[in-house]
Amino acid sequence: MKRLNNCSSVFKQTILRAFKFSSVGFSGVIVNTGILYLLTEHCGLDYRISSLLAIELSIINNFIWNSLWTWSDNKATSNRNLSKRFIKFHISSVFTAFVVNYGSLILLTELFHIQYQISNLIGIALGSLLNFFFSHFWVFRRKKKDCRLQQKRNCLMSK
Repeated sequence: MKRLNNCSSVFKQTILRAFKFSSVGFSGVIVNTGILYLLTEHCGLDYRISSLLAIELSIINNFIWNSLWTWSDNKATSNRNLSKRFIKFHISSVFTAFVVNYGSLILLTELFHIQYQISNLIGIALGSLLNFFFSHFWVFRRKKKDCRLQQKRNCLMSK
């Protein structure tokens, strides 16, 4: 029974984290589409260049908010740890953003003649699930020692 309660608690925590991750991702979509629009429509940059800059700024936005809010219970223990997380987050985000998001943008816009902003949103949606997986299981993963400490705290609190 205790194991079942623990699984239920982990599941609930993961669902809450996914909701927070999605909310942060939505703020990233606003940053991404806003920068894409401004640079393309008002600065005269080609949408392909604008998209690269918009993706990078949304990655930085999302890392900051995911660190402060989504995984607030798993704070970096040092500047070195924070830097390692940023590098991991950047690698996973670049992979999903540039391969999935940018790939979808180019493919859908050039091949299927879908308007570039709609193609961009489709690419963002496709990359979001993969990005959560990377973030949850790689970037913000707790060390085993930290997990055992958290489990002990949970047991003490439930008594």
